[in-house]
Amino acid sequence: MEYKLISGNELENNLEKYFIIDVRTRDEYLDGHVPGSINIPYYEILENLDKIDTDKSLVLYCGSTRRSEFAADMLSHANISDITIAPGVRLYEYKMTK
Repeated sequence: MEYKLISGNELENNLEKYFIIDVRTRDEYLDGHVPGSINIPYYEILENLDKIDTDKSLVLYCGSTRRSEFAADMLSHANISDITIAPGVRLYEYKMTK
């Protein structure tokens, strides 16, 4: 499936506009994450649909983009359609927080 893409710069400059999910593992998230993001590992995304605010545009990120794409596919099958993928933390130097 095709998803919208957003640059790391665009995401960082508009954090308040998006509901941001870090789909990496909990340990990776605790090592540093995009400010305002929540952590739902991609393999737990379907069990946590109730935590997702669909009133905002949804942005997913991981280390590269692979896990974000897996999560996006699962969310799409769960009838969530407004999904955007941001570059992973190895592809863009986000200003991370812990």
